Amino acid sequence: MDVALFVTCLTDTFFPRVGLAVVRVLRHFGCRVHFPPGQTCCGQPAYNSGFHAEAAALVRRMTAVFDGHDHVVTP
Repeated sequence: MDVALFVTCLTDTFFPRVGLAVVRVLRHFGCRVHFPPGQTCCGQPAYNSGFHAEAAALVRRMTAVFDGHDHVVTP
């Protein structure tokens, strides 16, 4: 099974080992892990801070980055 890995900024910044562990677990179970290179902020911090329009733009961008992947996994 092919999966796309979406690593949140929280995971990337504070818990990078968790992201790496997720890759190991997925591979252990036979998954082919892809990391789309265009990943950026998903927009949650902007949304939580009241910047809804800015967050919506980031959500659209991330949706485009993961378009075409049947399975998206996030730690």
